[in-house]
Amino acid sequence: MPRQILFKCPRTGMNVQHRLDDARPKSSETEDTHVSVWCPACASLHFVNSTTGKLLGERSAQPTGVQRST
Repeated sequence: MPRQILFKCPRTGMNVQHRLDDARPKSSETEDTHVSVWCPACASLHFVNSTTGKLLGERSAQPTGVQRST
């Protein structure tokens, strides 16, 4: 059964909806499996995590009050 994922295009900042054909990753795949997705917002490929919908290299939100050292 297909499922929808939503990600933000890193080039345009637009939200993009994409349908994945598989309902769940195969048992042999890890949660870090990324699939290539054609982006209609910028006409290029992005690698999206098939489990979470996050882009490859996308940073997770940092908790408030935590600062990065420079």
